[in-house]
Amino acid sequence: MKANTIVAAGVLGLLVSIACANVSAQSINTENSSSTQSVPYASDLLERVRGAASMVPGELAAAVNFAKVAESHRTYAGIIDGGADELFVSARTAFQVVYPNGSIMIDSGMDEEVHRYYGFGRDEPYWQDANDRVQQALQSAQMIIITHEHGDHVAGVIRSDLRDQLATKTVMTQHQVDTLISAPQLPQIQLTEQQASDYIVVDYEHIMPIAPGVVLIKSPGHTQGHQMVYLQLASGEELLFIGDIGWSLDNITTLTLRPEATIARIKEDPAALTHQMTWIKQVMDEEGVLVVPSHDDRLLTQFVEDGILGSF
Repeated sequence: MKANTIVAAGVLGLLVSIACANVSAQSINTENSSSTQSVPYASDLLERVRGAASMVPGELAAAVNFAKVAESHRTYAGIIDGGADELFVSARTAFQVVYPNGSIMIDSGMDEEVHRYYGFGRDEPYWQDANDRVQQALQSAQMIIITHEHGDHVAGVIRSDLRDQLATKTVMTQHQVDTLISAPQLPQIQLTEQQASDYIVVDYEHIMPIAPGVVLIKSPGHTQGHQMVYLQLASGEELLFIGDIGWSLDNITTLTLRPEATIARIKEDPAALTHQMTWIKQVMDEEGVLVVPSHDDRLLTQFVEDGILGSF
C-alpha cells in the first residue's frame, strides 16, 4: 500500500505544523540526519539523534504522562531467558507527551476484546475508565505515534469509534501498515488498503525527527515495523521509549533476550534485538538516558513515584 506514503524528506512540513500550535509549518529534509548513519546503533547514534531532535523548531515538551489500561500476568521465566517463576506484571500502556500548547501520544491503548487475546484464556485486569481517558487524550492530541503494529499498541486508533478522526493525525510506518493489511497479529486489527490510506504513513532509513525534541529510531526485530521514540524535555532530561524491545528493563540491563519459545512464537529477530539492547544499555549507562519499556509495571510505578512520569 503506497498511495498515502509520505517519505521522511517531505513529511516534516505537515508533522511540524500539527505537533504544537506555536510551531510554524516547514519542510525539513531528514535524509541529512540519517543518510550518514551507515551503521544502525553505531557508537555515535545518540549524538546524531540529539542533533536531529533540534531540527524541528518549537518549545520542548514539559512532561510525560502515562496510563495503564490493563495488565497481563506472566512470570519472569516467560519474559526473560532464565528468569524465575516470580510474577511479572505486564502493564498495557499509552504515553502522553505534554507541550506548552498541545500534546503527542505514544501508542493508543486497546479495547477489552483485544485485551482478552493476550490473556490466553485467562481473565486478567482491564480498566475501561483508563482506556476512556486514553481515547480522550488521543482525541485532543496533535499527533499520535505508534511504536509497533501489535494490538495492545495500535488497536486504540483502529477500533475506536473516533477512528476516522484519529487516523488523520496518526503516524505509522510503511512496515507497520503493510503488516496490518497482510499479516495482522489478530484479525480485529486488520486494515484494508482503503482504511490504511487514512493514516499518515512514513518511510525513513534510520532516524526521523518528527516534533520538537522527538526523534523516531527504526528498530525492526520485535516486529518488522518496530521503532523507538527519543524524547528530550525542556528540563534537559532525555527519555527513550523502547516499545517491546525488552518487556522488562532487566532484559536491557542484563542483555538477555526473551526465552527461545517466546521468540519463536512472536517471530522475532534475536540478532537485531541484541544489537538494539546493547545500544540501549550503552546510552542508559554512559549517557544517563531514561529507558522506558512499554510493559515494565514495576519500573513504570517507580517512575511515577520519582516524579519522572505523571498519569492521566
